[in-house]
Amino acid sequence: MPELGRYARALRTLLWKPSVAAEVSSEVEAHLEMLEQDLVRQGRTPNDARDEARRRFGDMTRIAEECRAEGEGRDRSRRRTEWWDDLQQDVRQAWRQLRSSPRFAFVAIATLTVGLGAATTIFAIANAVMLRPLPFREPDRLALVLERNPAGMDWSISESNYLDMARRLTSFSSVAIFEGRRMALVADGEPEQLRGAVATHTFFPTLGVAPALGRAFLADEDRRGGDVKVAVLSNGLWQRRFGGAPDVLGRPITLDGVVHRIVGVMAPGFDFPDRTDVWVPLVPIPEYPRGDHRNEGIARLRAGVTLEQAAADVDRVTREMATEFTENAGWSGTVLPFKRWYVSPQLSARMVVLLATVGLLLAMACANVASLLLARAASRDREMAVRAALGAGRWRMMRQLMTESLVLSIAGAIGGVLAAAIAVPTIRNVGSQAIPRLAELAIDWRVMLFAIPACLLTGLVFGLAPALRLSHAARGGAGDRVHDLIRSGARVAESGRARQALVVASVALAMILLVSASLVGTSFRRLMRVDPGFRSDNVLVANFSLPDEQYPPEKAITFLEQVRARVQGIPGVAAVGASNIIPLQGGNTAMDFAAGEHESADKAAYRTGSWRAVTPGYFESLSIPLKRGRVFSSDDRFRPETSGRSDRVIIINEVMAEQLWPGVDPVGNRVALGNGSSMTVIGVVGATRQLSLDSLPAPAMYFAHAQFPWKTMWLTVRSAGDPLLLADALRREIRALDAGLPVANVSSLAQVIDRQAAEPRLTMLVFAIFASAALVLVGVGLYGTVSYSVTQRTREIGVSLALGAPPQRVVRGVLGAGLRLGVMGVVIGAVLAAGVAGMLRSILYATDPMEVVTYVGVAQLLMVVTALASALPARRASRLDPVVA
Repeated sequence: MPELGRYARALRTLLWKPSVAAEVSSEVEAHLEMLEQDLVRQGRTPNDARDEARRRFGDMTRIAEECRAEGEGRDRSRRRTEWWDDLQQDVRQAWRQLRSSPRFAFVAIATLTVGLGAATTIFAIANAVMLRPLPFREPDRLALVLERNPAGMDWSISESNYLDMARRLTSFSSVAIFEGRRMALVADGEPEQLRGAVATHTFFPTLGVAPALGRAFLADEDRRGGDVKVAVLSNGLWQRRFGGAPDVLGRPITLDGVVHRIVGVMAPGFDFPDRTDVWVPLVPIPEYPRGDHRNEGIARLRAGVTLEQAAADVDRVTREMATEFTENAGWSGTVLPFKRWYVSPQLSARMVVLLATVGLLLAMACANVASLLLARAASRDREMAVRAALGAGRWRMMRQLMTESLVLSIAGAIGGVLAAAIAVPTIRNVGSQAIPRLAELAIDWRVMLFAIPACLLTGLVFGLAPALRLSHAARGGAGDRVHDLIRSGARVAESGRARQALVVASVALAMILLVSASLVGTSFRRLMRVDPGFRSDNVLVANFSLPDEQYPPEKAITFLEQVRARVQGIPGVAAVGASNIIPLQGGNTAMDFAAGEHESADKAAYRTGSWRAVTPGYFESLSIPLKRGRVFSSDDRFRPETSGRSDRVIIINEVMAEQLWPGVDPVGNRVALGNGSSMTVIGVVGATRQLSLDSLPAPAMYFAHAQFPWKTMWLTVRSAGDPLLLADALRREIRALDAGLPVANVSSLAQVIDRQAAEPRLTMLVFAIFASAALVLVGVGLYGTVSYSVTQRTREIGVSLALGAPPQRVVRGVLGAGLRLGVMGVVIGAVLAAGVAGMLRSILYATDPMEVVTYVGVAQLLMVVTALASALPARRASRLDPVVA
């Protein structure tokens, strides 16, 4: 009976509900009147009784306010209780409805799981890579400082230019430079190659970070004559090598054969610039060649200074320096947002495209579930009519239907978050080595703040149209309409047009997704088929860094020759070479150059090209073709008796040869370099792609390592079989020469290229998954729509068959209805895809977004799916028994 009382109170509230203030006023007046009557019966006069009653009653205003507050609180509590009771009732009813239709519930929840799971995963990636705040103080005030060559290309900063810029710039509160280096850690146990960085003392203050233990560099620790043998450790190295000992400060650590004193340990998570293990001071040299641009520059903006103002300031100072120093002629400068260090324009474009794509997939999921709900509405017309007959208003029925939609979306969101939680570790493990900050990928509170509104919005989107149609159909016919529905079980007004529109929209969205996926896949295939100018098969690469103190130039040259000789003796080795940078590894070194006859000319006439220090055997190990002249030999060495200048030789690539001496054999000519020296060309080799697979071959020059010794080198070993089988033997041979020298990054060159293609590969895989999901959703949506249409027309088809219509005509009719929807969706989708494809241009390689073959192929695929999805209901319709129908 409590339910009866609740309904009675609700009825009273609907029929007559005075305000709380009126009720309180009436109640107070009634109490005063009763007290006055008692006093009159005791012999008081009416006036005395009224005054005495008011005196005894007390402060009427205060009492009325307290009663009014109590009454309003009671009403709010009652409304909350009723709202909660109604919500529980709606949820229970929604759950019963889903349990009564398990196949519908499974398909709807699975569809939403696909859409919401994909959306959550892609948002988690965008959150980790682009949206998560950088771990620095006020990161928006940080900027990258760059020099720009006469051709308009951005470059790093030379040490001498940094010293002048730091004195002259006025837009920054601090400026710093740093350079990543490999460092050998020699301690108890296995020697280890560390990721190190040399940086000025302004490095940590510019970033706004401080060590968790100890201190950072002091001002005199990056100057000549200062105590430069100090080191700051990362938290990871501290834990790994020192067991997190709190007394680590002051302990010695041997880096590249030099003993340093540990002065600080950074907080967990800080490893800038690139998973760095240890930082040591950089001592900028004023006499250092201004043309050697090897240091990265960062700066912190002063308060109130914009990035544009800072760029103008840097440009002003660098142009002043260009007029003062001949090596800087034609150079300028600029600044970029600091986030560009982590998120390149290409990566940012990929993330925007992926977010837009997952939005399309989520829209497809909503359209399909809405279509399923509309089909299911046909079986609920009597239920809604009964509700209307019992007095349920349109809003009450809509609330019930929307609750069912939200229960579906919540179930789909739970499935989506679980699917994302499963996918995230795999994506993190696969891409964290190549994509900055992807190691931070996780399902955190930001991702959940996205998933919850996405879930609610999705439920509203796909549930609103069916709820409006069903509630309107149940209430729209007034009394007679409701009674007819209850008596006859007739169906709600045909919702076929709405469902057909949703299916057409789903096909159009699938067309966009499939065209995009096909273009991205074509682009990736063409990228991986690019001829890089060398052969990566059967090549083993390994990296080591020779300590400066232990290996002066002559000893470094001799050591590398000994390594090459020992490795060449390993069975199965075909060729052995070495270079300071291998192709596609990610680093670069560059220098200005000009034809020898322009050596004394204005430096603005110089161009910029990459350079490499290589040994004999390098070109053979990578199968880089020799076009003219010869390659380096053991005779190409530094000779002190000739002052080390006139006998220096150089090999250039064919791009540089064509720029300097078009149509002329360059062998024997001299190349003037930006550092003031010149060299004789002894050979021309094929052009290779140095920085990335999608970069065009650029001018490149090769110096003989024996004339230009470099301490950090990569071995390149060509083998007759699997190169990784040589890894252990290679390590043994190097340790036989120097047991304390760590050998790192031992892998095949094919693996290096594979890592370099991580971004486009991840994009292609995500698009492929989305396209596959879109095909499934289209097939399910079309099948559901055509099946629903066949169910609605059962009697009509049965009569046609009974009157002699051949089954083939029924098949053609049903199949034609499905194909018409498919054709409409394909045409609309093709038009939309042509407009959207422009967004893909920035991430496509050698692929036209308007390739006709792609559009035709995708259209054919969608029409095949449409035919298959329509054929099953058509076959079932042709086999109907006219008597049963």
